[in-house]
Amino acid sequence: MTATSFSLYSTRRKAVIAGMLDILILLGFMVAGALVAGLKQAPKQASVERLLVVALWLLLFSMGFRIGNDPQILSSIGRIGLLGLVSALATITGSCVLVLAAELVLHGKLGTNAKASGEQHTQRTVVTHSLWERVKAPVRLLAIVALGLVIGALLPRLGFDPGIITTWTLYFLLFLIGMQFRQSGIALGKALANPSILILPVATAVGSMLGGILLMPLFSLTPGKALAVASGFGWYSLSGVLIANMGDPALGTAAFVANMLRESLGLLLIPLLGKSRVPQLAISAAGATAMDVSLPLIEQTLGPAAIPESFFSGAVLSLLVPVLVPFFMRL
Repeated sequence: MTATSFSLYSTRRKAVIAGMLDILILLGFMVAGALVAGLKQAPKQASVERLLVVALWLLLFSMGFRIGNDPQILSSIGRIGLLGLVSALATITGSCVLVLAAELVLHGKLGTNAKASGEQHTQRTVVTHSLWERVKAPVRLLAIVALGLVIGALLPRLGFDPGIITTWTLYFLLFLIGMQFRQSGIALGKALANPSILILPVATAVGSMLGGILLMPLFSLTPGKALAVASGFGWYSLSGVLIANMGDPALGTAAFVANMLRESLGLLLIPLLGKSRVPQLAISAAGATAMDVSLPLIEQTLGPAAIPESFFSGAVLSLLVPVLVPFFMRL
């Protein structure tokens, strides 16, 4: 094994281990919240829901602030924003198309947990069909992110990484989600026992890669590089680092922006897709972030019953990233 091959193997191995540790940490906060609720020490469910909304807004604001306060990220968006935007749109569209195809083939057997949660959520909310009612949730989210971005761009560079705030806000959100899930009385084992739960992450992964193939003629990319960018599934930090470490820093930056935009667009689309006839499209659009950043919004849109399927789908996709990205880069 050459020094370069050993370095790539070591990078991928560390990424897989780090991914597994991240999943365990996220699960730990959710389990802790569930235990607190199980011991009857949690606030009332209505109070938990209000805290979830406030914490979600804080998370989105901090994400926008982090982007705006980092000149390198802003400059990257300016240079390769088109590639990032097209990649994000193509992978989300590919994911949703394949999930719809799976739904059609299986005659409604895909993601019964998400469907049930959508019905449950509909029963406790007043659903209207006006255009504003459909778009006000993503517009509000976009406004919060944009506000954070503008403030971050106007203020001088912070002396610490604002990602710390984002990370701990996310942990707090997952802690609250664990509380709410326990308070909802949903049986976790039963939710995960359905074999069809595997179909959603598989369809999302394959659909993302099919969408990524569109990047080849549009941006003169080889099949391997196009698929490597698409196989980030929204995990922008890891996919960008992996590609850059394999000798293509420019493409690594493109992957970073592309998957960052996929995460952002996914957050805006979740409230819309969650109200569709196939609500698991919201989970698919979120990609790998369905287990962390997008999970609070998915829970708010689909209800607590969607938590197991969403977390499982995001976890599977996250573990695929450090395997698929290096594989395609070698093609």
